[in-house]
Parts: sequence; structure tokens; C-alpha cells
Amino acid sequence: MRFRATSLAALAAIPLALSACGAAPAPTPEPAPAPPKAAGPEGVEWAGRLCGLVNDFSASQKSLPAVDKSNTQAMKNSVIARLDTASKTADGTVRGLQELPPSPIEGGDQVNQGIRDGFVQIRDVLVGARAKADQVDPNDKQKFTEGMTALQAELQKSSQVDLNSKFGALEKNQQLAAAAKQAPGCQPFFNPAPAQPAPGQPAPAQPGQPQ
Repeated sequence: MRFRATSLAALAAIPLALSACGAAPAPTPEPAPAPPKAAGPEGVEWAGRLCGLVNDFSASQKSLPAVDKSNTQAMKNSVIARLDTASKTADGTVRGLQELPPSPIEGGDQVNQGIRDGFVQIRDVLVGARAKADQVDPNDKQKFTEGMTALQAELQKSSQVDLNSKFGALEKNQQLAAAAKQAPGCQPFFNPAPAQPAPGQPAPAQPGQPQ
């Protein structure tokens, strides 16, 4: 068993699409919108801190304690250890977002609030799953299976947390999006790391390399 936050996995894989989308020509031409106000260093720093908190959580999910499947008691204990680590990290992310200073860019605080609300939901799912894990009976095979199934169902609730749409609010704020594009902490969203091959599978070919 492994903890997965589907929305977070998608978030880590999708760069912030800041390029303009094509639109059908309007019957009457309208003046082009004014370019976004340049982001100052304070705005760039603030955006980088916001992105960094999300990146840190995503990275932490790749290094959770391993699941020990040697026996049912060991598996239960290791699953609880994973949930404890993940929920503690989620709570730290919530607190980090709460402690961000007021945004120097108009609308930034609303973006922060939306992302923070998403992480509160994730944290609550993990806490609920931890409670389910405590109820798993490792001494009865049938009850153990039923308990783990209930635990999996609890974790599936994380897929209902749509952090991508919450980050979409950042994209819609042109000045904040421009600041994020300049912030080193936001670069993983623009330039996501290439997908790693499954164990035993060849690495994907890179552009310019022979197939």
C-alpha cells in the first residue's frame, strides 16, 4: 500500500501554462489588454516561497518510510509510520502557508488561501486514514484485509482535492504569474523533472538521442 495524492501528482507533472491561448477573432477588434505590471523583487520572493512550500510537500511524498510486508503487524506499523510522516508534512505545509506574509501582489493572498484550503483537506484525509489504520486488526486475516480496504478508500478521498484548479488562480493573476516565472522556487512547475522509468524498464529517450 502506498499513499498517493492524485491531484498532487498531477500538479507536480503539469507546468504552469502561462502562454496565451488562441481565440476566435471578434467581429469588432478590441484594444489589447495592458501588459501586467512588472513584478518587483518582493513579489518574486513571495511567489517563490509559496511554490517552495508546495514543492517541499510533493518531494517529501517520494521519501516516505517503506512499507514492510513481512507480516501483517509489520505492515500495519509501517503504514502508520508513512501516514504519520505524510500528515505531519501536510500540517507543516498548512502552517507554512499560514505564516506567509501578506502578498505584495494584489490577489496573492486569495491564491494562498485557496492552496492552503486544499492542503487542509489533504491533511484531514491523512488524519482520517491514520484513524482507520489504528483500527486494522493484524491478528485476523479477514479483518486485516477489510481494514486495509477501508484505509485505501479513505485515502482515495485525496483525489477529490483539486489543487490544480487552485493553482489556476495563480495563472489568472498576470502579475503573480509573472513573478512566479521569475522565482527559482517555482521553476519545477515550469520545468518539471522528466518521468522516471519503472524498475527494470529502460529510460525514455531524450530529444536528439537515437531510439
